[in-house]
Formats: sequence, C-alpha cells, structure tokens
Amino acid sequence: TSSGSRYRLGTPLTLPSSAASVDVNEAKNKFNQQKEERRQQILARARTSSESIPEITDQTLGNGRYILAGKAIPSVNGRSLIQTAYRSTPLGTATGEPLIIKISSNNEAMKREYDNYQRVSGGLKKGQFIRRKEFLLNAGKEMPGMSALVMQRGVDDVKAFMPKVGGKLEGPLLLDCAVTALRCMEALHGVRLVWNDLKTENFVVVEDERTGDISFRGIDLESCMPVKSNPVDFTPEACPPEFAKSFMTGEAESFALEYNYDVWSYGMFLYEISTGRGFFDGVSAEQITKKLPTFEPLVDNVPDPTLADLISKCLSITPMDRPSLARISKHPYFDGYAGNSKNPFDFLFGGKSS
Repeated sequence: TSSGSRYRLGTPLTLPSSAASVDVNEAKNKFNQQKEERRQQILARARTSSESIPEITDQTLGNGRYILAGKAIPSVNGRSLIQTAYRSTPLGTATGEPLIIKISSNNEAMKREYDNYQRVSGGLKKGQFIRRKEFLLNAGKEMPGMSALVMQRGVDDVKAFMPKVGGKLEGPLLLDCAVTALRCMEALHGVRLVWNDLKTENFVVVEDERTGDISFRGIDLESCMPVKSNPVDFTPEACPPEFAKSFMTGEAESFALEYNYDVWSYGMFLYEISTGRGFFDGVSAEQITKKLPTFEPLVDNVPDPTLADLISKCLSITPMDRPSLARISKHPYFDGYAGNSKNPFDFLFGGKSS
C-alpha cells in the first residue's frame, strides 16, 4: 500500500531444512532463483500498471523536427511542460523510440540544466543520468520564445513507481535505487556541483527493451549550482535544517551551498524509498520550512537496521557531522552489492572494500 506496508507477491522464499543433507551451492542457487522470480513478478506488475504510451498528435516541435504525442503535463514545480514525442522523418511521420521533451519559457534555467548535464558528462565520474538527445534553445516556430530539452523516456518517476510495487522499494530494487542516487551525487560533486534538489521525483525508472530489466536514472539538473555559490531555488522536503533556518531569517539568497546539503537530501530520499513515506507527507511547504530547524528525524520505521543507521548518519542536524560520499560508499549497507564482496565504488575512490 501507499502507507508503506510490506508487499508480498508469489511464493515465500524457502531454504531446505537444516536436518536434510543438501548441496550448499544447490541451495544457494535455488534461493537466488526464487528471489529472481519474485523480482520479475514485481516488475511485471509495475509494467502492467504503468501508463501506456500516448497516441501521436498532429502537433510538432522544433520546426517539424519532433512529433508530439498525448498531452503536455506540468512539471512538479509548474515551471515547465513535459510531453512525449517522436523524431520526425522527412515525410513527416514518427520514427524511433518514444522520447520525452521538457519545454519551458525559462530559457536561462533550461540552458543551465543542459550545461550541467554537459558538465557531468565531461567529468571523470558520469553517474547514472537520463540520456539526453538534443537541446533546442529555440523550440521552433510552434512555440516561440521557449526552449526544449529532448531526453530518453522513463516509465515513471520513483515516487509514482513505488505504489505499483507495493508502496515502497525492497531488496535489489531498493539497493539499486540507493546506489544510483549515490553515483549521481558523486558525479555532480566530482565537477563541483551541488544538486540542491535530490528527491524521489527526480529519479525515473527505465526499462531495457532487450532484457526487460529495470534501472533508475537521475533527471532535472536545473537547480544544480557550484559549491560555495548561492541557490536559485529549493524543495522544502529535500532541504536541510540549516538552509530552512536561513530562509526563515531572510538570508536564503546568500546561503552558501555545501556538499553536505545533498547528503541530507540523500538521507531523506533513502527514508522515503525504504518506507514508502516521506517525513513530511501531507505537510505544506511553509510548515515544512518552519519545522526543519528543530526537526529530529526518527528512523524506527526503516525495516533494515543497517540502512536505518546510514539514514540517521546522513540526517545529522550538524552539517559537518554528515558523512562524506567516500564514507557513505563504504557503509555496511552497500557490502556485497552486485552479488559479491567488492565495494561497487572502489573504482570511484581507488580503495578496496574491507
């Protein structure tokens, strides 16, 4: 359910009785097979309940370069429109895979977002962001004065996806999503950017057309700003207490962004994907901002005590007490990622798992 209760699907996982004489490898393989079958059942449910691809319209964008499909949907912040589209052939027919086009009259923010994607792409660590196809500073005669960013199309954002798999993420999906967010954050910090807007709405679920596997990708980098600079906007649910305090005292525009801003957001993100609920669900933006300076997060609802420990460290009230990304990557929660004892972030930090 959307309240975060545990979702069970299919046959419970079982291991042979300890009294029986069994081959250890055979038991392990059987356990892994059952776990994979459950994962595929969950993913099949998610695909079935996801919205079908919208029908093609007679509208175009980019002077006929793209053919639009379905209706434009306002973004979460209301400053842009999101619509499905296809590349157009010389004959004016749709071709290729469905894409997503983000359209806005805020050309400065759109250019900043595109530049941030390019900056990350040129860095040593690429993260796991949505694929960009093209940026149109001029969206064409169809929408004068507007810009458009053409991207890979996701199935859902993570917030919308969770109710379709039982209300929250569990097991491999939870771990994959946590790792994806950490890799994206590490890539941004690697090029001296603070995300400033890490939240469940800014990660989408994508499906591999060949294998059917589901993975996660980061999106929406228009709020990213250089470390030590000042924010251009914020999301109350993702901002740390020290920023909320500055906002309440009228000093938000001079607030200096630090990497630990994103670490707080990451803790809030992990709490939401593991429980199915955010700390401030149903609370207004104004009330969230007022509560944050004295907010004391409790993580008792997180089913995994190891993950709960990581979340509590990220949500330290004192900014300097929050762990660095190197420390987060070595946290026991990530031990054994991808089915082995090797830390998946060794290649990023040059260390070895202990």
